[in-house]
Amino acid sequence: MDKRYISIFIPASITAETKDLRIKTYKVGLIGRSAAIFKASQIVVYNDISDDNEVKFISDILSYMNTPQYLRKKVFPISKELRNVGILPPLRTPHHPTEEAEVGDYRQGYTIKRTKKGTMVDIGADRLALCREKLSINKVFSFKIVKLSKKDIIIEPEEPDFYWGYEVLTTYKDLYESINEVKPDLVIGTSRYAEPITSIFDEVKSKIKDARHLAILFGGPYSGLHELIQGRKNIIDLEVNTVPSQGTKTIRTEEAVLITLSAFNLLLDAE
Repeated sequence: MDKRYISIFIPASITAETKDLRIKTYKVGLIGRSAAIFKASQIVVYNDISDDNEVKFISDILSYMNTPQYLRKKVFPISKELRNVGILPPLRTPHHPTEEAEVGDYRQGYTIKRTKKGTMVDIGADRLALCREKLSINKVFSFKIVKLSKKDIIIEPEEPDFYWGYEVLTTYKDLYESINEVKPDLVIGTSRYAEPITSIFDEVKSKIKDARHLAILFGGPYSGLHELIQGRKNIIDLEVNTVPSQGTKTIRTEEAVLITLSAFNLLLDAE
């Protein structure tokens, strides 16, 4: 498992600026895809517009993307909010397998029912697998396949030591309260008014070197980070501009996420 836990903070306002459900879905899809590419551990959706519906929509789309295809119909009931999920880009992460199951593979599974032998689990195989532990029903867990025969598939609860998707945390709180709830070691804000990352490269690299839990904050289309934290600058340890000399007047949040995670990926790789 990557030694560093990375959380990205996303505002609910990214989808509030349009009523088109297809565009909303597409925008969230870009964020989920970027998070997976650069191995973000957690996506925190905070409420910057006092609209719980937008928070829930973003969280549901991100969670849907992170769920393996073979489990989605079981985990997510049909709803109008999910009617455009067909346009979402596939994550193609290790927990979204495309090959047949084999002994030693890790799979996410959905617990179907309990029996005298344990718990029957859907892991996307041609039949249910058996976990000998008594687990909660209608939940998603991670498993390792320990036996595979024509008669049985035996699995054990276990998570691998490589990237296994992101978690989605829905706080329904503002940015300041959300940061306090997550409690990261190092909080980095992104802003076009901050110092270019190229000019403070060594400082940024030095600060993230010892951070076990790194949080990267993103503002929305209506308010930047300064407005969102309401003058409580002590919550941010470092502020950077990851797009020096930008050619456009504005950069959308979903674009900023991709650009910023790419920049920090280079920094982390250079350690």
